[in-house]
Amino acid sequence: MTPKLAPSKTSRRSTAFWRGLIASSLVAAAALTAACHQLKPGGQVIATVNGQEITSQDLQAEARSNAALAQADSSVLLQRVIARALLAQAAHNRGMDHYPGYPSDIARLKQDLIAQRLVRSSLKPPPTPTSADLAKIMADNPYSFARRENVTVDDINMQPPAGSVESLESLKYPSDIMGRLTRLSIPNSRKTVTLDTAKVPVALAERLSTAPIGELFFVHDGNQLSALTVTERSPAPTPPEEATAAATQIFQGTKVQGQIDALVDQLRSQAKIVYTNGFVPAHKAEPLAPQKRVGPGRGPTN
Repeated sequence: MTPKLAPSKTSRRSTAFWRGLIASSLVAAAALTAACHQLKPGGQVIATVNGQEITSQDLQAEARSNAALAQADSSVLLQRVIARALLAQAAHNRGMDHYPGYPSDIARLKQDLIAQRLVRSSLKPPPTPTSADLAKIMADNPYSFARRENVTVDDINMQPPAGSVESLESLKYPSDIMGRLTRLSIPNSRKTVTLDTAKVPVALAERLSTAPIGELFFVHDGNQLSALTVTERSPAPTPPEEATAAATQIFQGTKVQGQIDALVDQLRSQAKIVYTNGFVPAHKAEPLAPQKRVGPGRGPTN
């Protein structure tokens, strides 16, 4: 599936609000589990929602959750907490916290919370990049800077059965693709979109910038397949000030990630990590004797 166009500012604000609220509803639902273990937030009780107490510490946590909320009025924070509590309670009442992966999801959220606190307390301010540093970043990422373009494409998106992918990719024209999809009754959508090469994966940006106008090519995204045809390109080099800011962000982000990686490597060197057979990485492995599997699973993906 190809990236979508950015929504309007109003739409982004609304979407961001609900995405954050809904995503963190899992955390609120966790509070129902935590309550069973007497893990209740402290502070003055300022409201109740169907008997569930909301305290001043809940509002402080809400403000900490997003930099944009740091200076928000307490009434705004309270309504966000109430909205999330209602969503979480409704989900709990419908048994939505009883799926097999729920305990693992809760454990991950808790680990994320305290891990982020450790990382923040350990990080040192990243250095300021030199002119040479910035020049190298811009040269290494041409489709985000000097060769940045807005590329209009005819996008046919589909989810074809595994056996039909190869035959679809053998076709040369969008009309042939649409005809084949119709004959095979494969659901699809077709639209014209304009993509910013600075906002798509590097491999796709390169393909968008180099594919001949009118030539069909395919992009895989999980089980989704997109047939793309470039119809128009317009240069959109990043303005100097914006380029400097963006390159600085990339440089400092890389340095911060380096610190995090070094911290994890240090902790890893001090830990005893034992893998079961089938999950042993290519290095520093200490497999256990074969054990009976208790369920399906995959090894780590990162």
